[in-house]
Amino acid sequence: MSDPKLETRPAGLKGRGVFALEPINAGHRILALEGRVLPTSALSDDLLALQIGQDLWLCSDGSLLDDLVNHSCDANAGFTDGEPVLYALRDIAAGEEICWDYSTSISEGGWTLDCRCGSAHCRGIVRSWGELSATERVRLRGHCLRYLRDK
Repeated sequence: MSDPKLETRPAGLKGRGVFALEPINAGHRILALEGRVLPTSALSDDLLALQIGQDLWLCSDGSLLDDLVNHSCDANAGFTDGEPVLYALRDIAAGEEICWDYSTSISEGGWTLDCRCGSAHCRGIVRSWGELSATERVRLRGHCLRYLRDK
């Protein structure tokens, strides 16, 4: 199966989001996250940054498709192979927004984000991996980046 067709459009309170134009089967590769790899010391306020290692970040200027993939506490996409590539965690319907759990990539202590996902399972605040409950880390371990899996 080829890469799924995706589009960006308004996503309510979350701003813009990425949506499936056709059904995506569970386990299918959705999107590889892109950008420049930089150490923490090279980060600047004009970059969007995704933590991919203890001191490594995948950075962009906000112009990439993956920059618009929003968070959900009940995500339909995740890093199942441990790499910064999103895979469908379940079947995704055409028209459904693609979302991943931001806690599955970040280990920066004290980092938080008010959650606007609207899920029935919403945690209210998105936290870094180490600040999730042990139960949440067990639930999400198969969806997080490789560098977090042994923490």
